[in-house]
Amino acid sequence: MLFVLPFQKVTMLRILLVLLAVSAIGGGYFFLEPLKSRYQENRLLSSDRTEAVGQDARLKVEPDTEIVQKMIYLKCNDEEIIRDHPTSSLIGLNQQQIQHVYSGWSIDKFDSGEIVLTLKVDGYCPEHANNMFLGIQDGYVAVFRGKPGPRAILKEVTGISVANLAKDDVDELGKGLTVNSREELLRVLEGMQSK
Repeated sequence: MLFVLPFQKVTMLRILLVLLAVSAIGGGYFFLEPLKSRYQENRLLSSDRTEAVGQDARLKVEPDTEIVQKMIYLKCNDEEIIRDHPTSSLIGLNQQQIQHVYSGWSIDKFDSGEIVLTLKVDGYCPEHANNMFLGIQDGYVAVFRGKPGPRAILKEVTGISVANLAKDDVDELGKGLTVNSREELLRVLEGMQSK
């Protein structure tokens, strides 16, 4: 027969309560830990998805990737597009590395088939920057950027009235009189003023 003293009953009760508490905590751990793991997994998947949408580091430049460079000239609103394939130094680079190489450019599209880059230039396109001609604007001789035609940009209107010019000069101005340098422009304008 087991003889139990009163203080042992209290101790046994305490031990029983401790065992219950430990098993509750352990059971809670085993119950809650999978939920916690699932929550962390979902957070990681969500952040991976966001990063993949913005930039997929696994995408690389391949030898047959087409690189499209769009240059937008803000002073004439013209757009120049150059299509090419990557040089050997670009092959194998990811989007972040390409952004480093093309600093100042925005990457509009990046995948292994095509990369589209855009650069905004605060200036004129080569056609408007390198070409000038004389024409007519509101009855006066005017200087235009570009080549004669609808894409020409008015640079300035002179004080030379076409009413004072010979018919041949007016006809030539109507078509657009191309000048190849600033010196030639000044010579032609001086000749028109003296008539």
